[in-house]
Amino acid sequence: MKNLVRAYFEEAKWFHQGYVPSIEEYMRVALVTGAYTMLATTSLVGLGEVVSKEAFDWVSSDPLIVQASSLVNRLMDDMVSHKVIREIRSLA
Repeated sequence: MKNLVRAYFEEAKWFHQGYVPSIEEYMRVALVTGAYTMLATTSLVGLGEVVSKEAFDWVSSDPLIVQASSLVNRLMDDMVSHKVIREIRSLA
């Protein structure tokens, strides 16, 4: 949760400063603000006592499957957002 809030704060600073980050800077923050890692963690919480401490330790270690899922999720979200914004601008 702390990482997510820090990343949101970073994006807010960029916005208010009019700063356009490099793709490397953006992806470092955007993979966190996509909240997929948070979703994976909280979904384990929702399973209650079925989930072991080892499962939480595993998801907290940022495994490759969660990283890859975060990347796919973020890029899909960005593509849809870009398309919607482009369509709104074409209506104006």
